[in-house]
Amino acid sequence: MCFLLQQTPDTVIDPSFSGLVTESDRRCLLHRERAGKFVAFEGTDTGRRSVGCATEFQDGVNCGVLEWVDAPWPVILQRCLTKLWDMYHEENLDRVQDKEAHEIEVEKLKELDSLGNQYSQLVDDVSKLFDYQDGQKSHDMDYTSQAINELKEKKHQLEEQAKIEIQMEKLKLKKEQRCILQSQADIIQNTRKAMKEIQVERDLLKEEKKKLEHIIAELLKAGHGCKEKLDKIKEVVMEE
Repeated sequence: MCFLLQQTPDTVIDPSFSGLVTESDRRCLLHRERAGKFVAFEGTDTGRRSVGCATEFQDGVNCGVLEWVDAPWPVILQRCLTKLWDMYHEENLDRVQDKEAHEIEVEKLKELDSLGNQYSQLVDDVSKLFDYQDGQKSHDMDYTSQAINELKEKKHQLEEQAKIEIQMEKLKLKKEQRCILQSQADIIQNTRKAMKEIQVERDLLKEEKKKLEHIIAELLKAGHGCKEKLDKIKEVVMEE
C-alpha cells in the first residue's frame, strides 16, 4: 500500500469495496474516527481504491486520503483517462453552453409568448370595444325605433279618439236635429190643432149668429119688442 495523504477525490459506489475499514484500526488524523473504503472517480486516479476520512464534507472538514490501496495507473492509461475526462468536461461544457443557449431561447420564446398574449388581449379588448360600440348603436337604433313606434301608436290612439269624438259630435248633432224637428212637428201639430179649434169656434159662432139673426127677424116680423133695441142688437151681431 502507498501511504500518501491527499485531498479526497470524487468517488463512485463499488459494492466490493465500501463501508468502514475492519481489517485494521486505521483512523483519520483529525477526527480519530475509523477510516472508510472508497473508489476514486476523478482524473487519472479513476478506479483506484483508497482508504480515507469517512466524514462527509457537508458534515465538517474531511481529512482526505490516508492511503491508496492501488498503485498509480500506467502512464498510457493515465493519458487515456485524462483524454476521456477532457472529452467529458468539454462535452459537459458544451452541454452547459447549450443549456444556457436553450435558456436564452426559452426566455425569448417566453417574451414572444408574453407579447403574443398581450397582442391577443389587445385584439380581444379592441373586439370587445367594437362589439360594445355596435351594441350601443344597435341599442340606440332599437331605442329610436321603439320611440318611433310609440309615437305612431300614440298618433293612432289620438286619431281614434278624434274619430270617436267626431262621431259623438255627429250623434249629438243628429239628436239635436231630431229634437228640433220633433219640436217643429209638435209646434206645427199644435198650431194646426189650435187653428182647427178656432175654426170650430168660428163655425159655432156663425151658427149662433145665424140663429140669432133668425130670431131677431122673427121678432121683428111679429112686432115684439122695441124696434130700436132690436136694430142695435142686430148691429152688434153684424159686427161680430
